Amino acid sequence: MFTAKFIKNIIFDGVKLRAIGRSGSPTRVLAVQGDLDGSCTIYSLMMMLIFHQKLDWEDLTERERAKDNEFVDRIQREFLHSLNGLCKGGHMISDLSDKLNRCFGENLSEAFTIFPQEINSVSRRELHQRIRNQLDARKPVLIAFQRKEEGGGHALVAIGYRRDSWDRLRLFCLDPARRLPYMSVWNNVVDLDYLSNDDMAITDVNHYEEEKVCVTKIMIIHDKPIEPFCPF
Repeated sequence: MFTAKFIKNIIFDGVKLRAIGRSGSPTRVLAVQGDLDGSCTIYSLMMMLIFHQKLDWEDLTERERAKDNEFVDRIQREFLHSLNGLCKGGHMISDLSDKLNRCFGENLSEAFTIFPQEINSVSRRELHQRIRNQLDARKPVLIAFQRKEEGGGHALVAIGYRRDSWDRLRLFCLDPARRLPYMSVWNNVVDLDYLSNDDMAITDVNHYEEEKVCVTKIMIIHDKPIEPFCPF
């Protein structure tokens, strides 16, 4: 029997999925495309911030709340208004991380990629291990994958995992492209291939669309700064 492990800040009463937000009260957490401005990456980032108690859902939908909170105001201005094409296809994870750190005024987020020409490049297996380490710490992970057939990509938030006997890491995810099924805590599943030695191999699986993909980038948020922050 295989046991699944999920993040700490998640509340499900059989009907609604919520998390404890910045106000200390339960708040909606699943952001589905059409609810807010922006791309799948923006939606996934907002879910990450709610899970980390940096935002309430109402901060994203009631613009007046930003007047009393400088960080909320910056988040709204940076991510919910003039996007200017940022993050189309869900791949500009490093840009998201940089902008988020500027909003915080602290270096709280890190982005990693398997593309060797980009900053914070790691091997495929190291990327997988970073995902598992974060989930072991009961924290969410923003992941982005590339599609094999259609091209382009997608971003979603991993909230739990299970290690299966066939050497795959099964990620239970909140996907901004679809609503939550009845009586479920997740709405998509992504299997990571732990056996492939080829960093660019299209051997991961996106269950909802039943297609082969490659998880290429992730972003994690820390509860405390990871190093002294240097303004851009």
